[in-house]
Amino acid sequence: MTSKIMKKYIFAITALTFLWVGCKPEIKGDLGDVTNKEIGMSGTWELQHFYIQDPNSPILEQRDFTNYYVVDGVEPMRVNLDAATHTYDVSINVGKNFLGDSGTWHLDDVMAPSFLYLENLNDTITIALGSMVNVNSEEMNLNIEKKCSSGFKNVIYKFNFNRVQ
Repeated sequence: MTSKIMKKYIFAITALTFLWVGCKPEIKGDLGDVTNKEIGMSGTWELQHFYIQDPNSPILEQRDFTNYYVVDGVEPMRVNLDAATHTYDVSINVGKNFLGDSGTWHLDDVMAPSFLYLENLNDTITIALGSMVNVNSEEMNLNIEKKCSSGFKNVIYKFNFNRVQ
């Protein structure tokens, strides 16, 4: 008797699953053309938020240190990226400059980038893109991962910029 009831339940669940899968809406529309993300990143970006995250913390909390960079009456950090010349410069009045003063920049892939590279006289800074940026984006998120000499990741600096120009 119980095997007949179980068979009915299994049949009902299977039928509902097929019904649910068959009722998915069809995707309509076009995602648009693939764009060069270097052109989208070109412009002046102003720091809005700065966070520090411990990637080894079991709760992955991040601490807000924006007050060390964004102070009333003082222009926040600005990053200018020029796609035509692949040069960048940073203007900063308060806070530590993790990006270098100026140099050249490039992406690991201009159509679907994961990393931004800032090269100056002393160093090449590898920055993970926290979000995809295109010509219509008003926000750019950059993450700098600091590692020990062994390669162990011990801190992530998260910069959130808004487009100024």
